[in-house]
Amino acid sequence: MSTIAEMKQINLSERTPLSRIEIAEHAYLVKTRGYSLVPGFLTLEETASLKTSMLAAIEAYQPVPGVERSMLDRHQIHDLINRDINFARLLEDPRLQQLVASHLGEHWIMYAATSSSIPPNGKNYASRLHVDSPRHTPGYDFNIGVIWALDDYTPDNGGALKVLPGSHHTPEVPDEAFFEKHCQQILCKAGSLLVFSARMFHRTAFNATHQWNHSMTLNACRSFMKPRMDWVRFIRPEISDQLNAQGRRLLGFDTRLPTSMEEFFLPDDQRLYKPNQG
Repeated sequence: MSTIAEMKQINLSERTPLSRIEIAEHAYLVKTRGYSLVPGFLTLEETASLKTSMLAAIEAYQPVPGVERSMLDRHQIHDLINRDINFARLLEDPRLQQLVASHLGEHWIMYAATSSSIPPNGKNYASRLHVDSPRHTPGYDFNIGVIWALDDYTPDNGGALKVLPGSHHTPEVPDEAFFEKHCQQILCKAGSLLVFSARMFHRTAFNATHQWNHSMTLNACRSFMKPRMDWVRFIRPEISDQLNAQGRRLLGFDTRLPTSMEEFFLPDDQRLYKPNQG
């Protein structure tokens, strides 16, 4: 598989971890109102590199003939990690682990990793009113959403995600009018990180500008859940082999299933499904 033009690799594995007070604050905001914002999570150089690859992937995208979902997702690319290792490098960030582990436990994995790009004077499939997790289980999170803002979130450019604070606390589904009356738009600078309950109702807004708006999203899930893709087999080894232990764990390398009795009876240090994974 060909790759997008080589870009300078970003390195997030050595970022300074957040303090316990910061983690507790973000966790509280996600649990109560449904979301929390971390400004300055990425540098502008890092966001520019990711945007370049993302736009190239969009321009190269070819919908599958006759498959409606393939057309709907043309501005939401699902295989960016396979195209540019910089997207995989996002998984190595110790701060990402801290923010998500507060809700899903330390052994969480990646369910999905998808771009969300909103074209000029347009919208994408995420503009529909929706949640990212269908299960309503009070007091227990199955999924957490993460968004890296690669452009500024402004009132006009569609990146200013609309959310209904607190809606993750109830199984009730708001109608369009109620949502629009009570929603909030999240405004932030490029490089910010948004962490939110996947049960909170949200949507992208219409982009009324002449510029694209880009972000990268991740849906995190419990380690015992099935991800959207078999990432261990889906991601090319020349990418996954370069990742640190955290990045590989998020792709599912610690929760693989044996395919033979020989694999089932491997020595403990070679087990495919590591012990104590939740």
